[in-house]
Amino acid sequence: MSEDAFAGTAVNSPEARAAQRAEFLDARLRKDGCDEATFSRALLLVAELDGLDDVAKACGVGTDFMRRQLNGTRPLHFESVLQVTRALGVQLRVEVKSG
Repeated sequence: MSEDAFAGTAVNSPEARAAQRAEFLDARLRKDGCDEATFSRALLLVAELDGLDDVAKACGVGTDFMRRQLNGTRPLHFESVLQVTRALGVQLRVEVKSG
C-alpha cells in the first residue's frame, strides 16, 4: 500500500486498521502453501486483534462458536469468510495470477 493511500488518515483510524488487516490477510493468501486452515487461523488472529466479541456479534454468532469456526480444525465455509471479512471492514477480490 502506498503512502498516498494513508495521506490524511490517522494512523489508528478505522480506515488505517482495515487497510492493515487487508494487507495481512492478502499476504497470507498469496503465500505458497496457503490452505484453508492457514487462512482460517489468519482470520481468527485478525478477529482477535479487532475484538473477537464484536466480530462474532456482527456475524450473528457467539464468541466461542466463532473461535471454534476459525481455529483451523474445522472446514471453513465461504459464507463464514464473507461474514468475517465484512465484519472486519475488508473485502475479497479476484485477480489474475501473476507468473
